[in-house]
Amino acid sequence: MQARLGSCIAIALFLSGCATHPVADSPDATTRNTNVDQRMLTPEGDGGASGKIERYELAPTEVFRMPAPTEAGNPELRADSPRQTLAPTTVCARVVLDAQGDVQRAELLDDREDCAAGAQASNADLVQAMLGKVRQWRFAPAALCHFAADHPPADSTSCEGAQSVEPVPVTLLYAFTFAVEQGHVHVESGGMGGR
Repeated sequence: MQARLGSCIAIALFLSGCATHPVADSPDATTRNTNVDQRMLTPEGDGGASGKIERYELAPTEVFRMPAPTEAGNPELRADSPRQTLAPTTVCARVVLDAQGDVQRAELLDDREDCAAGAQASNADLVQAMLGKVRQWRFAPAALCHFAADHPPADSTSCEGAQSVEPVPVTLLYAFTFAVEQGHVHVESGGMGGR
């Protein structure tokens, strides 16, 4: 049963990365085209001595409610940015949320192959834009929901009917892919979610 629940959580995390958000308009839409694709990453490793994130196994009477973004806009390059073109370039952030859903800390994540561009000095403006925006994000908090043994959860993602709901801090990993072209400003947002 625990393996099945763990699989359900993994599938929910995967699917949350496929969600989309509407395109945001920008006042200087006639000067540049900036694309930003945003997606949540899954942790690498199995925890323990390697220093990677350790997974928590849920009991059959528990549900983990993922944090829900309430304010989570895409980063934007400064209007006076000298970049006129940029091939798709991915930079990543590790975002630590407290139990209230506020960003406690956001930092560059560059120890993954798909996030290595963030370590390059030439991409410092991308990292600055990403971290500046991510630090402003707000979330409805993640929670561990406890159900009575005789009333197990009907939905593996909802706390409805829980005996108790315990808000918990979480760490989220996000990737942002920037691309710049001559033309109109355009911001695309990929997946949003939490774990």
